[in-house]
Formats: sequence, structure tokens, C-alpha cells
Amino acid sequence: MKTTLFFILLLGSRVLAQLPNQHRFEFEAGVSALRLPTPYRTGWHLRQQFTGYLRPKLGVAVGIGWSASANNDPLNTIDPAAPSQPDPAQLPAFYKRQDLMTDVSVVALPVFTKRQQVKFQVGFSVYRRREIGIERIVRENPASPTYSAIGQFTDTRRIVPMAALSYDYRLSSRWGIGLNGTAYFTGNGQPTTTVGLRGTYRLGLSADSLGIKPLPWHDLRVGVRLGASLVNQNSTGPGGRYRVRGVGGLWAELPLSLTWAVRGELNYAQRGYRSVEVSTGSVRYPSSFSNLNYLELPLLFRHEVAYRWHLYTGPYLAFFLNGYSETEGIRNPPVRPNTISGLMVGASFAVTERLSADARYQRDLIQISSTPYGGFHSLQLTMGWAFR
Repeated sequence: MKTTLFFILLLGSRVLAQLPNQHRFEFEAGVSALRLPTPYRTGWHLRQQFTGYLRPKLGVAVGIGWSASANNDPLNTIDPAAPSQPDPAQLPAFYKRQDLMTDVSVVALPVFTKRQQVKFQVGFSVYRRREIGIERIVRENPASPTYSAIGQFTDTRRIVPMAALSYDYRLSSRWGIGLNGTAYFTGNGQPTTTVGLRGTYRLGLSADSLGIKPLPWHDLRVGVRLGASLVNQNSTGPGGRYRVRGVGGLWAELPLSLTWAVRGELNYAQRGYRSVEVSTGSVRYPSSFSNLNYLELPLLFRHEVAYRWHLYTGPYLAFFLNGYSETEGIRNPPVRPNTISGLMVGASFAVTERLSADARYQRDLIQISSTPYGGFHSLQLTMGWAFR
């Protein structure tokens, strides 16, 4: 996800720089109190955000937040049966937790004056939780007070909705202070919320101030692509086989310079795996099969290396839509939704001004959601057609 966010910020800074000076940009940083769902304690939260206003009262924001919470009190208790160790009845309440939020949201200003502004934003967050706790207490000898504590480490990632509301008072045309509240709807019954103080810095950017030429929006090209992919799991047993699946979608491409362009795609991708039964000595690998469908969002940077020939690479996000899996012909429990990020590399050849052929390799690298997922890789051969 860090790779994806880097490319989003790289493209966003270049695109936003093309806007006139009357459009505003804001950096903000703040510290807040963190409130987690029961039985967790409150903690602290640090947040940074960059907002670009496409209209006077409408913008897009990218934010990053760090949180921490802990309950170390059980470690300081005393076991009545053995004073040298903590009370085992209190240990299950021990935990240390860290949260990392990476947000993309739409920002609206229902109140916007020279001195005051009220900001409302809604969007999605890549939410990661890392936690250390106590899973259970084990006594090898029931007659002895000595015990062993079995720890548990949790590391989950998921995409969750988020919303925020803030108030700012402008100290000057550039600086401001205010209050901010954020809610992350993590699906645990109660949202994770933050409330605290923040400071903002307002600035204006233009293509001239950054030494960047305006983007040629009149040269934007859009089209469709359709083809086939050879798919298999990243980790497969000795009986694993590749499957031929379909892929297709829409694309839009914008030149950045004479030889560079950025390309965004919206693809419907069929995935899946197949394995045959294999026995090696006393180990038996059963046959299995799956049909899975994903929505893929690649962000690719293309470079012209020769006349009509282009190379490109970039990250992508893939969201599970539907599908099923079987083991030895028996349907497995429903596949749980998952979200992953990966890297794509490829080459294309322009047959005509509108028709092109490309070959690409993609591989899932990072699991964003908390659902267990092994990942896929594929080799794709597709044809593309430009509407303009």
C-alpha cells in the first residue's frame, strides 16, 4: 500500500499543480485523544493531512494517522498464590495496540469565511491494527501456582469508511488552529473515534511556481481493452496448474511529456486456480478448484522506448467481487471479501493510432484486508481500442 500511496501522491501533486492560483491547498497536523471500542482504553492519535481544493468549497484530501493504546496494569498485579508473578486472573486484560490509518476523502466546507471555516469530509481508510495480548493461561501442574502465559499477536488490514468534522479559526491568511474529530467505522460494533487539536497551513500553487507545464487535457485518450490471462496462485502445491481466464475494462491515458504518460484503468478480472491430486510418499495433496472475480484499479506510468513501442509499470488495487472454491468436488465455505495490492509491468505495441496490443505480468504483493489470502500472479495478453 505504501507503493500505491506514493504513486497517488506523485500523480496528485502534478495534476493539482496545474490549477490556477485562486485554488487553495492546506497542510495540517494534529494530536488527538483516541477512543476505541470496549474493552479497550483510550489512547493518543497523531494525524497529518494534505488537502487540495478543486473548487472554493470542495476538495480532495489524503491523510495519514498513527495511534497507540495499552493496558499494562495487569503486569503490575500480584498473584496471591505466588507473589513473584502477576495475577493470572488479571492478565487477559493486558494489551498493547497500534493503529495506522491511511485515508482518501472528499472535503466540503459548509461554512467558509475570512476567519472561520467548518470542514466535513467522508471517504475510505486503509486501516491497520497491530496488537499484542494474552491468549490463555496454561498450568502444567494443577497443584503448582506456576503458570505460563501464551501470547497472541494480531495484525489486520482492511478498508473501512471514515468521516471527519472540524472547525478552524484563521490566525492569518496562511495559519490557522482548530478542533478535529474523526470516526473510523471498523465494523466492530462501535467506531474508532479521535477528538483533538490541530494546526493548518494554507498555500497556493501553480504550474509556473513549480516550473511544470500545464497538462494537455485535450490530448486525453480513453478506450477499452479485452483479452485473456494465464493465472495461478503465488504459493501452490505440486499439483498446481495455470488457468486461462478473461480480463477486460476501460482505460484513460494522459501525456505527461513527449515520451511519458500516465494511465488509469478499471478492469474486470477473472482469477482462479486448479490443482490435481498428487501423492508424494505419505503426503497427499487433494485436488482443488476455484472461480474468483475481482475489480482491479491499476495506475500505470508508460514510457515510449521506440517508435510504436512502450513500456509501463505501476501499482494496482484489486477488490474481491464474487466467486467460490472447491476441494475434491465439494464446495468450500463462502470466500470472504478481500482486498490486495500488487505491481504490474508490461509492454505494448501500437498497431494503428487506435488499435494496440499489450502483454503484461502482474503479481499480488500486499494483503490489505484482514481476510487470509495467498495472492495470485498472471500473464495477460490483451488488445486495446482507443475511442479518441
